[in-house]
Amino acid sequence: MLHGNIDGGHTYKIVCEYAKAGLDQYVQFEVMTGVEDIIEKLAEARNTSVQVDEKSMAELQQKFDPIKEGLEGMSFFSRIAFKQNQQAFDDDTNKKLKMIDAREVVSIINMFNIDKFDAVTHPIKAYSSKAKMLELYLENPEGYRRYVNIMPDIFDLYDTIEMEFATAFNETGGRYGRKKYSGYKEGKTIGMSKFGLHELYYKIPDGLIYPAVAAFRSLVVLNPDTDKYEWKNGVDPITVWDKCKNNMASQIMNFASAIGDNPNAVGKDSNIWNLAYMTVLLHQGMN
Repeated sequence: MLHGNIDGGHTYKIVCEYAKAGLDQYVQFEVMTGVEDIIEKLAEARNTSVQVDEKSMAELQQKFDPIKEGLEGMSFFSRIAFKQNQQAFDDDTNKKLKMIDAREVVSIINMFNIDKFDAVTHPIKAYSSKAKMLELYLENPEGYRRYVNIMPDIFDLYDTIEMEFATAFNETGGRYGRKKYSGYKEGKTIGMSKFGLHELYYKIPDGLIYPAVAAFRSLVVLNPDTDKYEWKNGVDPITVWDKCKNNMASQIMNFASAIGDNPNAVGKDSNIWNLAYMTVLLHQGMN
């Protein structure tokens, strides 16, 4: 069955939940064939009471293909939920895996959108409104094929910053583990990184990590010959992070302390996005 359950996802979940309960109940279903050419309109027409969300419709219309081209082969690819109720299971244990909303993937990619954002205008909506970032993406999905060469690096960078941010701050004399949101438990593993599933000893809220990741947009340029984005002078963004991480982590954490240690407020404040961006930009100049 190529397109699966177009209408009736909630009913299907209930059926699965009570399949072995011995209930004497019946559910009507229809099997449709020869509808490939009208599948999008069919889905919209059959979801008038509870609309399929925009993300699921985009997947149905194959609008995520540019992202799939860039990220297929990444370790977390199978955990990206491109549609409602999408699930993935561990091959060895058959346990359900924690999914990553495609809107978050789109938001992170859009933080490197040098056509829309620059040194003055920052992609704060990537943090505050994933729906807005999806809208931006859907304006021109094919335009995101420009990112295919740097997409893997973007998410490797995200993973690295998530793993090293707290330690980078501690190396400047800070005590990240004392923050209420750190989740620190005397050196014990408290979770896994979002994309690489590496062990974490501290939680890094998105409000802190998003401005740090987005700052590396200053390293992106468009190659006019290939019409693809690439890193300036072939620089490795993780190498740049390694050079400036102590400074950046300290700046972000000091800013957070100054506004009440509220990561959510940090993520919505243009000043910290600008400060982080300039930190990477200045490091470029020094090198």
